[in-house]
Amino acid sequence: MVEGKPLSLAITAEDKDTEGVFGTIFFDESGKETEGTVCWDYTSDEYKDFPLEDSYTLKETITTDTDSRILSRTVTLVPEPLGLAALLILISLLLRRKSFGLLLTVLVFSVFEARAKSYVSEVNCMQMWPFDRSVIINYTIYSDSANGFNVRFQGSFDGGETTFDPAVKGLLKGDGDNGDVFGLGKHKIIWTPGVSFYDIVTDNMAINVEIEEKESYRLHNYMILDLGNNMVSYLDDIPDSGWSDQYKTTKIVLRLVKPGKFMMGSDEREPFAEYGETKHRVTFTKPFYIGVFEVTQKQYEMITGKNPSLHNGDMRPVEDVTYNMARGSDLGSSWPESSAVDPDSFFGKLRERFKLDFDLPTEAQWEYACRAGRLQSFNDGSTITNYYTDGHLDKLGRYYGNQSDGKGGYSEAQTKVGSYLPNSWGLYDMHGNVAELCLDWYQFDLGKSDVTDPIGAETGYGRVIRGGYYGNAAGDCRSATRLACDPEEHDGGIRIVLPL
Repeated sequence: MVEGKPLSLAITAEDKDTEGVFGTIFFDESGKETEGTVCWDYTSDEYKDFPLEDSYTLKETITTDTDSRILSRTVTLVPEPLGLAALLILISLLLRRKSFGLLLTVLVFSVFEARAKSYVSEVNCMQMWPFDRSVIINYTIYSDSANGFNVRFQGSFDGGETTFDPAVKGLLKGDGDNGDVFGLGKHKIIWTPGVSFYDIVTDNMAINVEIEEKESYRLHNYMILDLGNNMVSYLDDIPDSGWSDQYKTTKIVLRLVKPGKFMMGSDEREPFAEYGETKHRVTFTKPFYIGVFEVTQKQYEMITGKNPSLHNGDMRPVEDVTYNMARGSDLGSSWPESSAVDPDSFFGKLRERFKLDFDLPTEAQWEYACRAGRLQSFNDGSTITNYYTDGHLDKLGRYYGNQSDGKGGYSEAQTKVGSYLPNSWGLYDMHGNVAELCLDWYQFDLGKSDVTDPIGAETGYGRVIRGGYYGNAAGDCRSATRLACDPEEHDGGIRIVLPL
């Protein structure tokens, strides 16, 4: 918490009708007046990810010597032309014995690096005057080739005539305060001006954010988890000999999936489309790694010491795994509120081994990876022609129509992973073999709205399961097919994801 000066909590705002000015309003929701020290916790995550337009409201409980009040702060952000984000903040406070108005306009520019693969966008900030002169700077990193960066902040005012280094002219604390920043997506850093900048109030201060990829954090096409020694390694290409049996037993291989957009769900004209597969656009701003194969029984046993499968075989996908077995029934049941998992769950033990936050895919991640750029029923670009058996699906995965073909050495059940053709991103068995658990709560309808980096509903009717299994008809193994399972039921298999 940051302490400010003793203020009255009877707070008013200046007239907002001035052309081009949008305000920041402070008010005491109780409607009462009291005196005390205003505390504003702007280090909290509420000050991260505020939108680039429209208004949002933040609330803090203000505690005095004798009472407490809820103070609200309503902020309106106004985008600048040409895609630059500008935040106009009008703060007008009525102090105990005198009142004054302060207009502070902070122009915040998005810096697009010359390199196309990594860049910074959606930069915005606001100054916490009069509670504190610190400036909150939010910025978003996009990249499809790296996950760690050198970062530099540069400030200017008077139309760029005067420039300064915030790290020299004050204190930076937060994401990138030591010159390095890790992870994609939204970041926040707080700049507290030094003594020489303490009295500067300007109407044209700009904050620029620049990044440069760290070579040691460059993203490779494949991540390899060695279950024998708990080591992580990387490859840019598939081995000349292909994915040998060790990648289906003692090692796990994951494929890099780059950010992008796709149409999730099925077209109403798709044969055998079902209710709830409503077509809508999904945007991913961050890459992620996903398993090339479903987790096999040998891999599951090496991680947990158990094998719940009914049909045994080291290189067959593990089956009869519940959501609670995968993530846990305590901490692991809290998604999407939290990404935590129980220590004794599959992902709890996997995370402990490799110190990385592996998880199940979200429903959107799963379908994005399954389709691999295809819009049709199956990920080879074909449209289903028959509900029960389909010649295209015969080549793509084990299901009802080909469960007696003996591929992979097994019939009438799931078979060795990688026995059928992969999709264009090199992922196997996205159709059939075993149905795959996803993170999301199941909702009857996906909805029509475009979404970005979706995490699913807060509640639902069981958890989502995707892809179909060896006993399903072709119509139940389509890319858009959605099913639900009780978190405690033995109903699925696992495909590992590492969000970045």
